[in-house]
Amino acid sequence: MKRLHTVSMALLAGAALLFPLASAQAASPLEGLWITENQRSVINVSECDQGLCGTIHWIIEGGMQTDSKNPDESRRDQPMCGLPILWGFAKDSETVWDNGKIYKADDGDVYDANLELNEDGTLHVRGYRGVSFLGKSQTWNRVEAANYPACE
Repeated sequence: MKRLHTVSMALLAGAALLFPLASAQAASPLEGLWITENQRSVINVSECDQGLCGTIHWIIEGGMQTDSKNPDESRRDQPMCGLPILWGFAKDSETVWDNGKIYKADDGDVYDANLELNEDGTLHVRGYRGVSFLGKSQTWNRVEAANYPACE
């Protein structure tokens, strides 16, 4: 009985050591900080309750500070910093996430969107209404937090 207990404890300890590795591998390769094509903001992409999501992490000096174009007038004073602009993306493959939404704060509109991690490590972001081929794309580049401190 004592030997069985020792074996069980060893298995539990081994599983505990492997669990963080499994969790790290489960993270999306899209997670992290991405600078938009116009280099006016950095988006923090991470897993959330709605799938893959993204919030504004950094804004260029002099950039939009409030959500002034929001169609809901009561939200026009909310800060851009931390604002959700990506949500609802479902994993289609290791590098493609689709069926999400993107909020374009410049005009206050929400579009359907897809994300794809390119072979060169850039992120292809496609926003559209109804049919993907009628939309517009941007290429975002991964950046380091040290170079783009979080806005407040």
